[in-house]
Amino acid sequence: MNKTIIQFVTICFIIPISICWGQQTIPVDRKAWLEDLEFLEHSISKIFPDFESHQGSGLFIQELSDLRADVPTLSPKEIVFRIQKAMGTLGDEGCSILPFQEVLETTILPISLYSFEDGWYICDAKDKALVGQRVLGMDGRSMGEVYDMMKPYLNADNVHYQERLFAVYGIVPDMLRSSGLEGADTAVRLQIAGDREILLEAGPLSEYTSLDRKLPNDGHFQLNQKDHDNENYWLEYIPNSETMYVQLQQISNNQEGPSFKKFVDLMADGISTGKAKKIILDVRYGGGGNGFKLKPLTGFLRDSEQINQDGNLMVLTSKATKGTLLELVSLLTLNTQAVVIGEPTGEGPNTVGDVRVVQMPNSKIKVSLTSIFWPTSWDIDKRSTLEPHVEVTFTFGDYLNGEDPWLNAATAYVGSRQLAVMDTALAEQLSGTYDVHDRKVKLSWEDNQFTMQMGRRIKSFFEFKAKLFLKSEGVLASTIEGVNLHYKRLDSGQVALLYLDWKGTKLDMKRK
Repeated sequence: MNKTIIQFVTICFIIPISICWGQQTIPVDRKAWLEDLEFLEHSISKIFPDFESHQGSGLFIQELSDLRADVPTLSPKEIVFRIQKAMGTLGDEGCSILPFQEVLETTILPISLYSFEDGWYICDAKDKALVGQRVLGMDGRSMGEVYDMMKPYLNADNVHYQERLFAVYGIVPDMLRSSGLEGADTAVRLQIAGDREILLEAGPLSEYTSLDRKLPNDGHFQLNQKDHDNENYWLEYIPNSETMYVQLQQISNNQEGPSFKKFVDLMADGISTGKAKKIILDVRYGGGGNGFKLKPLTGFLRDSEQINQDGNLMVLTSKATKGTLLELVSLLTLNTQAVVIGEPTGEGPNTVGDVRVVQMPNSKIKVSLTSIFWPTSWDIDKRSTLEPHVEVTFTFGDYLNGEDPWLNAATAYVGSRQLAVMDTALAEQLSGTYDVHDRKVKLSWEDNQFTMQMGRRIKSFFEFKAKLFLKSEGVLASTIEGVNLHYKRLDSGQVALLYLDWKGTKLDMKRK
């Protein structure tokens, strides 16, 4: 969804780092801080959706209460990061202090860190002698210990995105000190493999953003060495293959070239003309945009007989796949036979939201607050991530060798799903419209296919269309993983639906 947070690509993923220029550091006394905390509590209670019933609201209020009592003993920056910790109790990435505001005078170590399968490594640095070094710890603590200390300050929907945030916030001395890690105010002592230590001074954000933080095929197609910097979406064809590779970084129109809608038409042309028979959709490196623009893309991928088959649509995800791109992944798992390849995502199907930025009146600190959620599943679905069908691992050796395990796994994947033949009489008896959890679900038998379909509502992108097939007597499986229909045969010879099993949750179905 559209975000008001200015974002930089950090490491290889989008992590919110906002710069708010034009402000000066403002001395704030105890009374003014208490007024700011009152303003923040009031703002969150009014802006954050269903705040009073949220499971973290009580803990948030308690954290603020404790902070009010501690204000006289804390420095301004300690107060700021205690606010960050308090908002972390809401378990939502959208609720966060914007860390790189001029008023905070935040500094950061001039290195680019990434958590590979075999440890934390420096991918780039102001001091090029550090590139390729494995970081074992900071200021006498192991990386695991430092990460655990920092977790309360890494406001995210799940642990996967917390890990990505740590790659940036974990090299900000102010945040490290606020978490309890003892050390110098403006430097961090790194423990490096080979029993070495390096004292690294923090610097301005500009030193960090000048570093190379890209990973495989991020805005660059390695197979033909073609650059796509600053493009929200682009496509290439994999050589010697009938496969189209599409990368989406943001669902909003490029500054130049075709609009997103026309780009979808180009994708469709590539399939209809036979230039490609498969699509690899890469959504590892972004997250923003407008979810309402997704409809032409999801409709094309759902309705294409060529693409909507097991093994013909692969979606690449990372631990930072979030926002509108997460919505896309969720919708594709509900409406196509897409195979998700990669890592668990940074958000879940119902946790993507728009944010508003508010400014506390005295300190002038800017805070982002989630203002609305855009669900892509039932409200009972509490998943905070989407798990891949095929997991990948990424080692530092892969990085050094320019390997892309995601793309390798996608090109090697061979579809094997066989849909059992549906009993026509059974399908015809079950066909109809049903009330399910305050929504209408239609079962229909058309063109020798038994389908289950539900349309979207206002302020919701949640919709699905899936094929149904016989799994066993009394159970119909669907092309949505973990979703089954249960029925029973009556003594009269008729058939009655019992319930919809939605990933382990039973939903009653009543025929209209």
